[in-house]
Amino acid sequence: MKRIVRLITATVALTAAAIPAHSFNLSVGVSRSLLDAVAATRTRTSADYAMSKVDKGIVKAFGKAWQRSGDGTSSLEGVVLILRMADGSFSGRDMGATNEYKRFTFPWHPAAIAIVHTHPNGSDPKPCDQDIVAADKRGVPVFTITRRGMYVYDPGTRKISKVMNDLDWLDQSSWSNAVFVKR
Repeated sequence: MKRIVRLITATVALTAAAIPAHSFNLSVGVSRSLLDAVAATRTRTSADYAMSKVDKGIVKAFGKAWQRSGDGTSSLEGVVLILRMADGSFSGRDMGATNEYKRFTFPWHPAAIAIVHTHPNGSDPKPCDQDIVAADKRGVPVFTITRRGMYVYDPGTRKISKVMNDLDWLDQSSWSNAVFVKR
């Protein structure tokens, strides 16, 4: 990133020396816009990115995982991987059932950009230590879906945040304006 900024700075300086002064302001303005765009991309987290890709099909996969967990009443968990497909689209892949107690073992998919899974109603709704280890290991955010809301641990920021309240994550219209409830 520093090399890109240095290259841009050098280009602007050379351009300024070679052209009339009235054109220099335009070059600085373009460079400033480019730098602002670069800065804006650095503030977007992997959790923000994954949330921006949730569509009707992915919400449907969340619902299937929630049903698999008995709507949070069972100690069995449901898992959905959000995948970037070869054509650039995104898909929610339901990972089936394992009948494991308060855990879920599944094969890793290299196209995964996020892991979404249920937590039982009687458990802490936030990602637990094992969720954090999985997120850090794979470098993708881990979301938990519960009756008390949706939470995410983002390995890029190393923070847990509440994404949505209650069961809003099951409502497709909630995703059009999805932002973290609190940071």
